[in-house]
Amino acid sequence: MKQGILALACLASALACGARAQSAPAAQWIGVWEGKLDGQPGVTLTLAQDTGELGGTLVLNLIKKEEGEQAHVAASESHVLLHPRLNGNTLLFQVRKIDGSGELRDFRVTLTPEGKARIHCTNCGADAPQVDMDRLW
Repeated sequence: MKQGILALACLASALACGARAQSAPAAQWIGVWEGKLDGQPGVTLTLAQDTGELGGTLVLNLIKKEEGEQAHVAASESHVLLHPRLNGNTLLFQVRKIDGSGELRDFRVTLTPEGKARIHCTNCGADAPQVDMDRLW
């Protein structure tokens, strides 16, 4: 009986440690990340773990700069992250294009040694920028 209780306690402890180990990597991602383009907010990534799983939103801003004028945000697209998953220091997710095609865009976000994150759309074309983001909170 005592061995059974001890084995059950060990199993419960191992499961609790495993759950903590899985949530620890996600914790470094939680918050609001912002990347600037031409001095304007170009991308905002908001991540939370409210449901027990990592999720969030991505806002992509269209930055326009006419000749002789200051850059400004001309339009914004808000997206819910689809299929977010962590792979080491990289977050992978998809967003649905808002043009009604239903096509998915693949994003990769990598934590940098400087404490920033670099975001890139991997299937948006060769001219898709890689944008460094700072954590706002």
